[in-house]
Amino acid sequence: MELTFSVTHTTKVSFAESFSGFAASLGQDCCFVIDSSLDFVEKTFPAERIFYIDAEKEKDLNHVESCLEWLIDLNAGRRTTLVAAGGGATTDFAAFTASVYKRGMRLILVPTTLLSAVDSSIGGKTAVNFVAKNTVGTFYPAHEVVIVRDFFKTLNERQIASGKAEIIKLALIKGGRLAEMVYEAEDLLSEEALTLAILGKYEIVRDDFTDTLEKRIVLNWGHTFGHAIELYYSLPHGLAVAAGMVLVQEWAETAGAKEVFPAAELERLLQKHGVKNDLRKYKTEAKWRRFIMLDKKRNLDEISMVYLKKTGVPGIICRNSNDILRDLEELR
Repeated sequence: MELTFSVTHTTKVSFAESFSGFAASLGQDCCFVIDSSLDFVEKTFPAERIFYIDAEKEKDLNHVESCLEWLIDLNAGRRTTLVAAGGGATTDFAAFTASVYKRGMRLILVPTTLLSAVDSSIGGKTAVNFVAKNTVGTFYPAHEVVIVRDFFKTLNERQIASGKAEIIKLALIKGGRLAEMVYEAEDLLSEEALTLAILGKYEIVRDDFTDTLEKRIVLNWGHTFGHAIELYYSLPHGLAVAAGMVLVQEWAETAGAKEVFPAAELERLLQKHGVKNDLRKYKTEAKWRRFIMLDKKRNLDEISMVYLKKTGVPGIICRNSNDILRDLEELR
């Protein structure tokens, strides 16, 4: 499939059984940014054309500078293909670097986690950390995203659950066939489910590519609470957002929303697909809540809280951050 974001930005999405099968189709004028935990590329391409990074720790401007120097030493041009293989942090880092090198070089993303396949690899947002998380970034969709099935076989249960949470989020925001698959407990790792999740995100992003029209904001369902939980407990992103989704549904009722998708029903759907969280802990413990003030959607003292009214219909409540904290006390 092809995802057209603008006249100049189109992303081709394809599936491959193995990385070696995909790599065989690459030309010689390519180089790689690879998660440091992976070593499969050296078997196919020269070591000098590979830049390894532990992006969870090294996704910053200092390492971007090192990567740019490496590209210059390789005499890479704008038509050189930068191939990034790794999770969301790696693809974020590589996409940002590709977007600024000679004002943009060809980019292929090979997500190695389920979460990055349906989330960070789609939509064109790039970012690195500077002072805080993801404070420096660009909009630069990959020319191609290749989803390699073999990588999913290496993921543990928490990593799979983290990705499934993102698929469920997209399904309930968009409705339609993917939502049916969630309700019927069908396989969310199937090509059909992955394709529908990717198209669901694309349809939202396409109408608000640079995140300025407040259409893309619906993708932040669960993120205000989820990011705070992720930061405090070092929880995988998808699991933290899943917890945030349930909590914001309970919060929306407290905040006076007239139509709210039941939090208990949402929790049941998540658990049906193996996405489980200790929600009682997040309700009773208060220390994680101070991280809510770091929410990037915060405008002065007001935060736009995305919640779900019903399947396929998200809603937004703008609320003072101190009021949000006070409302949370009622959930304890």
